[in-house]
Amino acid sequence: MKYLNLIQKNLSLLLLLFFFHFQGIAQKLSESTKISLITVAPGDELNDAFGHTLLWIYDPSNGIDKAYNFGGYDYDTEGFYWKFVRGQLPYQMSYAPLYAYQDYYQKHNRNMTEQVMSLGIHQKQLIFDSLEKTYNNPATRNYSYKFFYDNCSTRIRDALMLACTDSVHLHNIPAMNDSTYREWMNKCLQRKHHYWAAVGMNAALGSPADKRILQFDACYLPENLQKSMAAARRMSNHRVFYFVRDTHNLFPTTSTDDKPMFILTPLFWFGLILLFTLYITFQHWKRRKKGYWYDKILFGVVGVLGWVLVFLWFGTDHGVTTYNKNLLWAFPLHIPIIMMLSEKKEARDFWYGYYFIIVGIMIVMGLFFVYQYSMDTVPLVLALFVRAIYHAGFEREHRMTKTKFRKIIKGRKLEVIHYEHEQGIA
Repeated sequence: MKYLNLIQKNLSLLLLLFFFHFQGIAQKLSESTKISLITVAPGDELNDAFGHTLLWIYDPSNGIDKAYNFGGYDYDTEGFYWKFVRGQLPYQMSYAPLYAYQDYYQKHNRNMTEQVMSLGIHQKQLIFDSLEKTYNNPATRNYSYKFFYDNCSTRIRDALMLACTDSVHLHNIPAMNDSTYREWMNKCLQRKHHYWAAVGMNAALGSPADKRILQFDACYLPENLQKSMAAARRMSNHRVFYFVRDTHNLFPTTSTDDKPMFILTPLFWFGLILLFTLYITFQHWKRRKKGYWYDKILFGVVGVLGWVLVFLWFGTDHGVTTYNKNLLWAFPLHIPIIMMLSEKKEARDFWYGYYFIIVGIMIVMGLFFVYQYSMDTVPLVLALFVRAIYHAGFEREHRMTKTKFRKIIKGRKLEVIHYEHEQGIA
């Protein structure tokens, strides 16, 4: 009985070894294998605004129909939302038959374009083996998603380029060179009318998003990868071929353009804030008031935004939220400084004047940066500047008058001279 149990254990171990041995043997593709780049058009939802990319391997002789997808994630991941916010949510590689994706995207009216790649059987086998090896290893199946650098499009771009080594040349497309990650992102968001999302994402992104990039890096967007592959050439046996052999639309779609009403856009609401700021500032100037209550609301909200940007810089792993120039106008120290201001006469001090002078200079610097990428945000920044310049130089009670200037020149102690005590000197 003892020997029988030993034999059973050894037999089980042997079968297990055989299983893993055959699992490690890659399936050989037939000559009829087709490898296609599948590009999914952008959708109406924000998470679909940038499109999607699949790599389809189809070998009818061996019953292989796998469309590889690098854009999945598990909603059941522990701490899903917190990891998502911090840029630590693992993304997953998966695959399914192409018809499963077709059914889904056709229901959502998102066009799918197939580009059949011109590849030799050796290159097809290299791509298939690499994808299978990546999928079968849990350590490589999951990866750390980076919006600009490592996503569903860049992973497939790299797989194609790696299999073809130096035989592929990305033919130059001038319109895809000398741009930035941010500019490409904005084109996608504006095209699908995600104006509020554009304001938020542009505020969150730091200097890495403004790096000038060439065509290869611009392929972080599926549409750019599709265009680059269509123009690419491949060298084989001293002959030059187009990298894409055939292109097909997999099903018809209807074009839609649901542009929101102007009243629902950030430009309208931020413009309204600017107009109200101009009005309320004029009223404060006319009535000789400071109006700190309004500054506490305006600068307070922006200060909270500033602390969010600080968190995105130092508390997340997104990699593109560092060195954020928006902190020049979304200054986090507005909270608590702005709350310390008081209308009471005994609480008056000169420090607030210097504060608003410094803030005004910072806002001008930030405005120069903002107008380059988000005109919708400009009215909000201008509203901040109006309040800063009002307190720094145009507030009646503390403006620089001729009397104050003469006292400074004579070296006398500068005192606050109330407007009502000035005898016509301004």
